[in-house]
Amino acid sequence: MITTRSFIDQTWIDLNSPTKDELDSLVLSRDIDPMVAKDLLTPTPKQHIKEFDDAIYAVIHIPYFKNSHTTSLEQEIDIILTRKGMITTRYDSIDALHHFAKQIEVNEILNKENHSHLFFGMMREVYHFLFDEIEYMKDWMKEIEKNIFEGKEKEMVFGISTAGRNLLSFQRTITPHELVLSELSRVGENIFDDKFKKDIKLLLVEWRRLIFEIENIKNMLNELRETNNSILSTKQNEIMKIFTIIAFVTFPLSLIATIFGMNASFMPIIGLQNDFWLILGLMFAVSIVMFTYFKYKRWI
Repeated sequence: MITTRSFIDQTWIDLNSPTKDELDSLVLSRDIDPMVAKDLLTPTPKQHIKEFDDAIYAVIHIPYFKNSHTTSLEQEIDIILTRKGMITTRYDSIDALHHFAKQIEVNEILNKENHSHLFFGMMREVYHFLFDEIEYMKDWMKEIEKNIFEGKEKEMVFGISTAGRNLLSFQRTITPHELVLSELSRVGENIFDDKFKKDIKLLLVEWRRLIFEIENIKNMLNELRETNNSILSTKQNEIMKIFTIIAFVTFPLSLIATIFGMNASFMPIIGLQNDFWLILGLMFAVSIVMFTYFKYKRWI
């Protein structure tokens, strides 16, 4: 599906899961390199930029798990930048681009006094949604912390692992943005004005803020993991201690029962009046002595 939007003197052509026929028509009408058009048919695994004629082709991946409409933890935007606007290609619904389109429709994206390329308005909206993902992860960390101290440390082993996987995926996806934006700044000097390079620097500032927030969340997650492991280890040690005490208590009782069960010609107590209760009382007394000793040693 192809959607075309205009703002002032720029045009944004947005392709959502384009077909070969749609791309062929775009090659003819917009003079796009056929090799680039071929790349737009399917997602690209690596983020990069490529310069051709008076345009730049960039592939940018965006990490999403809260606002994602697929099972994947990242989405892709392929962008062709020209002086007259941009062409974007995506392969599923991306909330940031949908919101950006709404802004264009009501003419709120940019003002005429600060006339930037449409690309920067789109990327600012993308980063705005990424910061929303960051806030979601922070709330996730708070929920994990709450559950840990509510005695759900076993369940949180999986929860912490899932959060760690998503966080690493998030970081792995946005780390290449620095290289892509820096290269875009260098290549863009030959095509766009000086303001293009300044706007790239502002995007890099937003990128560094994202990286800073991710590092903070990683540190928080590591602390929660250590705390959860410590609580789990302490509880496991307590259980092992209880089993050990039970073993120590039952061993002498078993020994006494075995001794009095021996088939010997003479056995003390055996044969006396109330011999059963005497043996049972002896076993009970031994148990009391051992429990008292364990309590004195503060083992229980």
